[in-house]
This record gives sequence, structure tokens and C-alpha cells, in this order.
Amino acid sequence: MNFKFDGNEWYVVICSILFMSCFLMIRKHFRPLTIVFLLIYNVTFIATIDYSLAATPFRLYECLDNETYEIMGAYAHVFLYTPFAFFFLYYYDKWTVRGINLLLYLAGWTCVAIFYEWLSLQFGFLDYSPGWKLYWSIPTYPIYGMILIAVYRFLNRYLGSHPFRQNE
Repeated sequence: MNFKFDGNEWYVVICSILFMSCFLMIRKHFRPLTIVFLLIYNVTFIATIDYSLAATPFRLYECLDNETYEIMGAYAHVFLYTPFAFFFLYYYDKWTVRGINLLLYLAGWTCVAIFYEWLSLQFGFLDYSPGWKLYWSIPTYPIYGMILIAVYRFLNRYLGSHPFRQNE
């Protein structure tokens, strides 16, 4: 593995510090167990999808400087992608998004995610030259958002009656 710490790694570190700082401001909205379960779920789900599409036989895109696994990719799954999931869920709760507003909410977050993905391409964090197209990501974000909301609602229902609830 050819690892060098250059501009794209700095991009990941700077963005992760920014995102994690923002997450620390909203973390009290979530129960500690919810945070743990969503962290594990998100990292597992995203890593599975990422490595399935980026690995052989598909090799649709690359992450950072190597064609193969790089430790900064795992770091990004935890400290870049996971805070986005929490921001998404925080505002979902805060604005009580339901009905037709859910479609607008998903569309808005899809725009934010596509912009961030485009920015990641500009800084060399992602490389789509092997075959992926940015517009292919558009349908993936609303699908992931709906799955994430379903998981979050399930966790809230289950953990709401858990004996280790927050504030007890």
C-alpha cells in the first residue's frame, strides 16, 4: 500500500474536525445507546456499500490515494459520514418532518450530499475515473435516508422502554 499524507487526507481531517465539532453540539438530542447503535449501523452500512462498489469486480471508484483499502477511508466512515447521519436525524426530529415534507426534506439533503460529494471529488478524496458518475448517487441518498429514518424510529421505540434510558 502506498500511503502518503497529502491534500486529500488533510481535507478528510479538517472536514472531520468540523463535522465532529458540530455533532458535539447536538449529541444531547440522542440517547447514548442510540448514538452507539447508529454509529455501528452507519459505519457497517456505508462501509459495506462503499467496499462493494469500489472493490473487484466493480471497481467503480477509488477513495484517497490507493486503489485498495486505506486507513483514512475507515476514518472517513466514522468521522465524516456518521455525523451527516446524525445531522439528518437531528433536523428530522427538530422540524417534525412528516408527509409531503419528508419528500422535500429528502430532496434537500440529497442536494447537500451531492454538493459534498462533488467537493470531495475536487479535493481528491474520491476519484470517479474508474467508472462511477456523480449523478448515479442521486437516488442513493433518499433511499439511504428512508432506511436511516426507519432504523432511528425502531431504535427510539425499542430504546425508549430500555431500563438504561437517558435521564434516569
